[in-house]
Amino acid sequence: MLALVLYGAYLTPLPWGFHDWAQSDRLALALGFYDYNFDFFHPRTLSLSTVDSVTGVEPPVQAYLAGLLGLLVGRSHITIAFRCLDLTMMVVGFWFLFRLLFESTGRVLAGLVPVAFLLSSPIFLYYSGTYTPDPFSASLVFVALYFYWRFYYHDRQFRHLLWATGLTGLAMFVKIMAGVYFIGFTGVVLAVSYVRPSLLNWGQKLTFLGVVTLIILLQISYVLYHRYLNEAYGNGLFLVEALPIKSMAQHREIWEKVRDTWRLEYFTPAGYALVKICLGLMAAYAVVRWRRAVAYLPLALFLVLATVGIGVLYVLLGPQLLAHDYYPIAPLVPLLVLVVCCGVKALVDLLGSSRVAALGLPVLLLIGIAVPTYVGMRHHYARMTDPYKPHSDYYTYRWLVGGEQKLRAAGVPDKAFILVYGESAPNTALVHFNHRGITWDPIISDTPPDTLLRIMAGRRLEYLVVSQQIRQRMEQENPALLPPFQLVSCNEQFCIFKPRQRPVIW
Repeated sequence: MLALVLYGAYLTPLPWGFHDWAQSDRLALALGFYDYNFDFFHPRTLSLSTVDSVTGVEPPVQAYLAGLLGLLVGRSHITIAFRCLDLTMMVVGFWFLFRLLFESTGRVLAGLVPVAFLLSSPIFLYYSGTYTPDPFSASLVFVALYFYWRFYYHDRQFRHLLWATGLTGLAMFVKIMAGVYFIGFTGVVLAVSYVRPSLLNWGQKLTFLGVVTLIILLQISYVLYHRYLNEAYGNGLFLVEALPIKSMAQHREIWEKVRDTWRLEYFTPAGYALVKICLGLMAAYAVVRWRRAVAYLPLALFLVLATVGIGVLYVLLGPQLLAHDYYPIAPLVPLLVLVVCCGVKALVDLLGSSRVAALGLPVLLLIGIAVPTYVGMRHHYARMTDPYKPHSDYYTYRWLVGGEQKLRAAGVPDKAFILVYGESAPNTALVHFNHRGITWDPIISDTPPDTLLRIMAGRRLEYLVVSQQIRQRMEQENPALLPPFQLVSCNEQFCIFKPRQRPVIW
């Protein structure tokens, strides 16, 4: 496990740096916790666009833990610690999925099939090695699946139900979209407890309801607190709100984007084929072993509730899917993993007592492991290269790579505030340069020089950093912008300027 984590986090670093807003913002949160005494209730990034850099965000559990790891490895290695944390959570999720199927079927190969399925998901594998909270949240759900199974179908120990409820609640804190599993499992447990009173005694039911109520109150409280932070400290950098689909035309636009651009980033064809086969196996089991299948009605009810919940999320968040490929990880991936687990269990039960099982079942399981893994790893290798067509056509991060070292070589003090002109992402450039400041992307031709100077003065920004492309545009579209600045350093990627005279209000 340790070897896998270190290999993923250190030996295969992201070759292109942080080209996604969410990645740089989350890493900036971890740096902010480290720099500001780990104040969990006042999350900060490197951006000075809000008051004191404070921003509203979903409970930053993951970034906070990464910041704490910085106490052990140092601030300069927080990025590696962050990736180790996420990859460790991924491996833990793999382990509990393996245990779920191994303990329920008695076959090692069966336990490896859901792991192979996850390796066939480009977005899950890729983002598990970055800084976004979605795979971290999904992996928590994987662990919860194991404890729910232990409670329902193995030993009925109440502590396993509490573990599962707490883990799905934590997954919801990390990424609110994972709340479909907290709601789904809670709803099923309560429904079954009324149909079958022996499931929970009164003391257990009251304890369970108390834990559920506490989790819900904590979630609501933090959502309200998030809104307070945005109102008190300025518009936040993290969008945590619904943008519902407003028309069928908008739905068709979103679905076309998903089908043509993101579909093969969610899963490879091998992954989709495995899901379809497992759905078929579940249907076959329900028909052939219908007497035993009745015992799995609570599981069927949960699958229905989760599917409905994901449909509701699609309606509420649909427009955001146009730009964010990782959004389906927390709500969708655990559901499909559960389908795969159910399909494998059905296959083993259907063939386990037949003559085919001795040879045919291991062969089928090996195919279910080898094919998705091979196809998924090939896709992941392609995604880790640059360029990665057609997505890499829109990357703008390349000029930022190595920015921290180049600023230091140019004599820019480590604690100096900077303005990165011509960049819209609030933290991406600042993370690369490892400096606090702001990014600003106005219309170049409409920017008066005194406005640029006032913005720098108001936030004590000492240096202006622009890419070579933006510098050329400034010289062509607004020649008056650069004369008030003196050139500090220039290289093939970007130039560094500082005001010739500091305004009085500096």
